[in-house]
Amino acid sequence: MIRRPPRSTPKPSSAASDVYKRQLKIYSNAETLRNEKEYNASVDALHYIVKNYADLDIAPKSQYLIGDVFMNDLKDFNEAIAHYKNVVTNFPESREEPHAQFMIGYIYANVKNDSANALKEYNMFLEKYPDHELAPSVQFEIQWLGKDINDIPTLKHISS
Repeated sequence: MIRRPPRSTPKPSSAASDVYKRQLKIYSNAETLRNEKEYNASVDALHYIVKNYADLDIAPKSQYLIGDVFMNDLKDFNEAIAHYKNVVTNFPESREEPHAQFMIGYIYANVKNDSANALKEYNMFLEKYPDHELAPSVQFEIQWLGKDINDIPTLKHISS
């Protein structure tokens, strides 16, 4: 006699699917709020994801986006650095980790004009991700660190 599981046994993927849909809805809402220039509400929604779904792939993406909102929309560069560092610290080996590490160096180099910290962060990037697609950009940044845009032949046309 073959024993079969009862037909009413719920599929585990159904519950997982509901969680996935919910987090995507929250993330999509956060992006909409950002596009509507409701930055604080967007950040709140992203924080909710990071806090409540920390073990899912959407959490590092949300943490990275918080840094992006602070950098590009709110122009609060210290907060941006702090949130990018949260990606590096709290979500190691995530897809967003190397990008966050790059952005930390980028802000120090190009916004705060802090060459010492930029070099430290860029070297950390090259040490951790020597073969990453951003490694050539990091090497370029290091090569021209502290230089005026007019001193960089490949970028000189931008300031003209």
